[in-house]
Amino acid sequence: MSHKEGMRADGAQLVIFDCDGVLVESETITNHVFARLITKAGWPVSFEECCAQFKGLSMKDCVAKIEARLDRTLAPDWPDQYRNESYAALREHVEAMPGAKEAIALIQAAGRKQCIASSGPMGKMEITLGRTGLIADFEGMIFNATMVARGKPAPDLFLHAAHEMGIAPKAAIVIEDSPVGARAARAAGMVCLGYIGGELKEETGLAREGAILIENLCEVANYL
Repeated sequence: MSHKEGMRADGAQLVIFDCDGVLVESETITNHVFARLITKAGWPVSFEECCAQFKGLSMKDCVAKIEARLDRTLAPDWPDQYRNESYAALREHVEAMPGAKEAIALIQAAGRKQCIASSGPMGKMEITLGRTGLIADFEGMIFNATMVARGKPAPDLFLHAAHEMGIAPKAAIVIEDSPVGARAARAAGMVCLGYIGGELKEETGLAREGAILIENLCEVANYL
């Protein structure tokens, strides 16, 4: 597919970034913690299975899925335990994705708007974006699943982000690394760039959901 195929002739006016696995390399860190805690709760799941089952989902949807599999409710403090353990690991190890800072600068230089729309909680993004030095570029432009009725793969979050940024959905593009996120972008009527430059690649799933695959975040410049 050519760079401009499916895009408006005048290019995108807004770039909506997913956060985990797109701007920051956090997925490997958090999924190791998540897999261990799910296994401890009674559903033996490997790191790879954890990524396949839960990548891109909100914590609310993850808990619902785990409880349905276990046929019981998790302890009320289970999400807090995961948050505490994963946040500690992120403070130690999270890094910016290769090309993230350069891509942000390219979008700014082109005079386009950009924001973040993530399933992850705000506290988590404060850690990951803060440690990697990216948070200053998105002040007041970070949206997450708690702000809408339905998380990804519903289009609500991306539509909310576009509305808050004052841009029509058809003039926005999304950069996602998960099929769930790509499906949400498609449902929102937005072109999705499927990033496959991280450690956890979802090439087949992203392509199946209609995403245009990119290996370098700076390729976003071709769509502006």
